Amino acid sequence: MKKWLILVPVILLTACAYSPIYTGKKQYNGSRFMLMTSPQHTLSYFVESMTEDLLESNTSVTAQTPIAIASFVDLQNLDATNWLGNTVSEGFINQFQQRGFKVIDFKTTGSIQVTGEGDFVLSRDWKELSKEQQIQYIVTGTMVRQDDGVLVNARVIGLQSRIVVATAEGFLPADRIGRDLDTLDSMRTKDGVIIRSNPHISNPNTVILRP
Repeated sequence: MKKWLILVPVILLTACAYSPIYTGKKQYNGSRFMLMTSPQHTLSYFVESMTEDLLESNTSVTAQTPIAIASFVDLQNLDATNWLGNTVSEGFINQFQQRGFKVIDFKTTGSIQVTGEGDFVLSRDWKELSKEQQIQYIVTGTMVRQDDGVLVNARVIGLQSRIVVATAEGFLPADRIGRDLDTLDSMRTKDGVIIRSNPHISNPNTVILRP
């Protein structure tokens, strides 16, 4: 009986120690015990860590302050983003909401559009969105591509005052992102029009948030 009591902690420790993070490129090869809980992607841990840094440096935002999360953009072209910039922003929505913050999703139309392809409540068409948004602060940031990954800088900014009240910086290794950064669609704005690198996708609308 004593031997079994000793074996159980050893098995649990081994399982916990061997919990590789899913990268999106290879099949998850962690222990069966760890699969009982969904393995987090590297991006989840990355955004979680940056959220903690933002909260540590925060000087103004409280849990009751209405905030919004915008796409993270290319540092060399502030009018451009891609799947990574949008994925990071989606991760921050999750992190702030789970911590009890009042997150405003400005892409919600306020109605359900029922189509043959699905039922939709989110949109990037400014004509379908509310003209007034109760947002006081916004979380956004920049990305810069480096040889071995992406350097991400995040900040919380007063939408009306434009004062930066929190900052965070993190480096995301290319081999942990899980998708090819160079072959995916990118997006940019020109004269108020969203332009995508994929010629089959077009959306001549954008939305400007004002306090």
